[in-house]
Amino acid sequence: MQFEIFGSSHLEEAQVLAQKAYSAACHHFPALPQSSPLPSFAPLCNGLGIAAVEKGKLLGFLAAEDPIFRMFGTMENGVFSPVHAHGLSPDAPEGLMQRMYQQCGALWQRAGALWHAVCLYENETAAARGLIRYGFGQRCADAVRTVLPLAIPSLPGIEYKEVTPGAEDLEEMHIGLWKHLLQSPCFLSGPDEAMHWWLSTLKTRPIRVFAAYMQGKPVAYMEVRSDGENFITHIPGMLNICGAYCDPAFRGTGISPALLSFVLDKLQKEGYTHLGVDYETMNPTAAGFWEKHFTPYTQSLVRRLDCI
Repeated sequence: MQFEIFGSSHLEEAQVLAQKAYSAACHHFPALPQSSPLPSFAPLCNGLGIAAVEKGKLLGFLAAEDPIFRMFGTMENGVFSPVHAHGLSPDAPEGLMQRMYQQCGALWQRAGALWHAVCLYENETAAARGLIRYGFGQRCADAVRTVLPLAIPSLPGIEYKEVTPGAEDLEEMHIGLWKHLLQSPCFLSGPDEAMHWWLSTLKTRPIRVFAAYMQGKPVAYMEVRSDGENFITHIPGMLNICGAYCDPAFRGTGISPALLSFVLDKLQKEGYTHLGVDYETMNPTAAGFWEKHFTPYTQSLVRRLDCI
């Protein structure tokens, strides 16, 4: 077996392996859309990927998108390998993912990337264990559910409705979400200047916003949009939650599940079939809620190289 820089000569076999990986994920997680076209693989032919080849056959590949400037809002650059950018054949030897990362890691480091991120399907447990042994840890996940209402009735005194993105009465809750993500155990990076820029973009972002109100004051909200963090989220009939927050004083009261049920009911009437969400697994408040109502199907593992 030999390692080669991933290129155009590997595309056809790589697409077959990636499609098989998605089919295996669909078998493990029936809530996933059973048909989802893969994105173009041409952008992955950028010199940052590795192909494992034996006797002219592709045994596996690991590729990445172009480097990301100041990844995760930090001062360091990084690379990200999306969920379709890797695959293993049934004949692949044990530990091949680790060996391919060893080759890729050198390429990524030479490209100036100190953050290395790889998204795997949740059922790819052996690959995840191998990367964890190489210093990776989980940061976030994607989850999905079919658009079927939870049949949770609205709580007395609570009004659920769709509101205008960037509504001024939600600003305090947006700030609350930002500050929550800065705290332990999330520790997400974000200076005040970044928060104000984010707030200024809400009115122009392609999102829909649903909120719960008590006595005219918002106590929870959810934002949805037509695309998410991977190719699966772009299929027709799917929307994706891209932001959510509940006032800490109202957590555990059932307001958030009832708001989610309201959203699902509305989306079902509009003909949508799937709802996705990406969330930080290191945010226990969010993870506990999403994993109760959605099925996680990817895990994104991240490593930061020691400063050199």
